[in-house]
Amino acid sequence: MAVPSSKYIGTGTPVSVSGGVLVAPINTVLPVGASAKPVDAFKPLGYVSEDGIESKGERKIEQVKDWNADIIANLQTEHSVRFGLTLYAVWDEDVLTQVFGDGNVVPTAASATSGKLYTIKETGSVLPRRAWVFDMLSENKKMRIVLPNASISQVQERKFVSKELAGFNITIEAFKDDAQVKAYRYLDDGIKTA
Repeated sequence: MAVPSSKYIGTGTPVSVSGGVLVAPINTVLPVGASAKPVDAFKPLGYVSEDGIESKGERKIEQVKDWNADIIANLQTEHSVRFGLTLYAVWDEDVLTQVFGDGNVVPTAASATSGKLYTIKETGSVLPRRAWVFDMLSENKKMRIVLPNASISQVQERKFVSKELAGFNITIEAFKDDAQVKAYRYLDDGIKTA
């Protein structure tokens, strides 16, 4: 049993190089371990709100009781791995494509009279499955969560007001990959041996 020690605690601060949230097409080669550089197919999705990434997964059980009202079994009825976060980069093509879907974001090159233009079609099409990576750092400690087979299950657009940043509140639902794993978590405690 671990005794209380501050060397085992940390935060979930994003890795500054990648921004912390990366996405790639499904079946992209996944990074293994807390430090391996993801392949170039992984695209960073910019700033995430100060609320960070929230684990929203749950495990539900149904209790079975006997005639005497004693609990005799816990039957698992549901298990989910999902994460919620807010993306702020609403003028980023990669973010727009994740939120509205492939083929629904049509960019036009910048011109002398405008910047890069986007036409976004809201079709309600089902968003595709992707591979997601969340990279975090706390002092010398590293944490990486990899969702090899996941899709955005909820999108809520933030309100458009002058005192708040525009953004997309999203929930990402993870499904089992070919190895029957919904998420891989890699941790490096940062304690190096001599």
